[in-house]
Amino acid sequence: MSSILIISHDVIGQRMAGPGIRMWELARVLARHLPVTLIAPQPIDLPLPANLRCGHYTWGDAASIEPYLRAATNIFANGYVASAHPELLNHPGCLIIDLYDPVALENLELFRNHPLAERQEQAKRDSDLLRALLTRGDHFVCATERQRDLYIGGLLALGRITPAIIDQDPLLHQFIAIVPFGVSDDPPQASGQPALRGVLDDLSTEHTIILWSGGLWDWMEPLTLVRAMPHVLAHVPTARLVFLAGRHPGQVPEMATVQQTRQLAADLGLLGCGVHFYNEWVPYQRRADFLLEAKVMVSLHRAHLETRYAAVRSRILDHFWVGRPSVVSADDAAADLIKEHQAGEVVPIGDSQAVAAVLIRLLTDHQHWTHQSANAAALGQSLRWSEVVHPLLHMLKNEKIENNKTERWQLAMEDRLQTILHERNMLIRELETQWNIVVHSNKAVSLMDRLKQWIQQRLIGSLVSNLGQITDQQRSFNATLVNLIYRLSSSFDEQSRRIDEQLHSLRSDTLLFQQHAAAHLASLTQQLTELKPWLEAVRQEQIALRAEVQTLRTEVQKAYDTLPPLHQHIIDLESRMLDIDEALSQVAYRLSDLPITKK
Repeated sequence: MSSILIISHDVIGQRMAGPGIRMWELARVLARHLPVTLIAPQPIDLPLPANLRCGHYTWGDAASIEPYLRAATNIFANGYVASAHPELLNHPGCLIIDLYDPVALENLELFRNHPLAERQEQAKRDSDLLRALLTRGDHFVCATERQRDLYIGGLLALGRITPAIIDQDPLLHQFIAIVPFGVSDDPPQASGQPALRGVLDDLSTEHTIILWSGGLWDWMEPLTLVRAMPHVLAHVPTARLVFLAGRHPGQVPEMATVQQTRQLAADLGLLGCGVHFYNEWVPYQRRADFLLEAKVMVSLHRAHLETRYAAVRSRILDHFWVGRPSVVSADDAAADLIKEHQAGEVVPIGDSQAVAAVLIRLLTDHQHWTHQSANAAALGQSLRWSEVVHPLLHMLKNEKIENNKTERWQLAMEDRLQTILHERNMLIRELETQWNIVVHSNKAVSLMDRLKQWIQQRLIGSLVSNLGQITDQQRSFNATLVNLIYRLSSSFDEQSRRIDEQLHSLRSDTLLFQQHAAAHLASLTQQLTELKPWLEAVRQEQIALRAEVQTLRTEVQKAYDTLPPLHQHIIDLESRMLDIDEALSQVAYRLSDLPITKK
């Protein structure tokens, strides 16, 4: 796959929540392998690694996202994007949908206190959206095995799981893969700036911090933790509970749980002196400062479907990142993970006494805390983004995503056609058994029966005669209708046969094209392999030739430098030769003037 467009429905930047963090970290890792374009509803103000390009769009404005969709052939998007941008589902390219966030179940809790009519309308919108996503997506990712089972059920109900798909992908791992929330590959490092101690009142270096690092959402249960604090403080007076209670940086409405938690802390006399609230959303790059100041992390929830099928929450993954034990409620994916790896404590839902007991032990039993901290850190190493992304990367690199899309469409169409033919034939058989209206008559056997028939014939004879005519007409109409169905069925069969031939021809052409393309690619690869030694020899000759040229240039330069003196020397030599020639001429002249003596 040459490149991919990643679409986030949530803010990505200095301050971001779980959905934005997920898309940002996945984009960073994928950019090590292929070109990535990442877009979000607001500009992304983070430093970009190589091979990653960013942009933004306006939520609900089709024109703002259209250029990105038009340029993309492969898209990875959070499913909720389609709620405001249904045009995403009409994109002709390969669409991989991220279903890690079960929005339909989340909204059941978010709108629990709204009027019933509004809740029903919201639930209908959510179920319609999920149905559209499961119908359109080419491939899917989710975060847990529970989620995968849930979505496989939906895909099965919609007819997406066909024999053709099972033949190619028996366990559907290529169709719907698990990509959990991950842990940063970069180790946590404190910046040196104070985060909580010395910033919040009644919070200094002598205090031990219990940190609620996630959001105070309406489906969470921070009230149980607040109710546990009087007992904790009675045994560990230096303990302090801190809630990170900043307002969500995106378009998420204010949660009622925030005020309820504050009010309960105030009612217990703990607000500001045992229970504290940090009222700003922590910047993503500074989260290590806050996490490393804490000794124990807490995340509790109520019993409902959202937590049953939720992903392991992003902030719990941060607990593993910094190597801190977590106290969590039972019956969700995070609880199963923490219990399996002994990376914290799992408590019954709503049990404040159990919460107090495990907090006291973690705060006072250093050996127990050290053991669970080490397990948490080891678990974090196994959940790094560069590790959990492998199923998605395999999906992206699998040639079947691009090359077999037409074939998968053909096979799905054939399955649907066979279903239609089966239903049609069943209806025809049923019509054949019912078209002939039969008027049953009872044969009289006794004198009394014959008398009754005679009286009935006298009283309703004309009615029976008319009814018989109507029955004959209805029978004739039914026979005509059955014959018409036969004709239509034959026509449909003929059209189906032709379509089947066209599909077979198209499949054959596609297979032939793929074979030719593969053969051509193999030929080019072989030629390139054969050319490599020759190219290397040419390169070596080129290097030697360059050296010779350089030597020749040096010699020419030397000759050029010595040419003027040599030229002058030749001129001087010629001048001297002329002088000698002139001297010889004078000598000859003088010799000619001498008298000749005869002997």
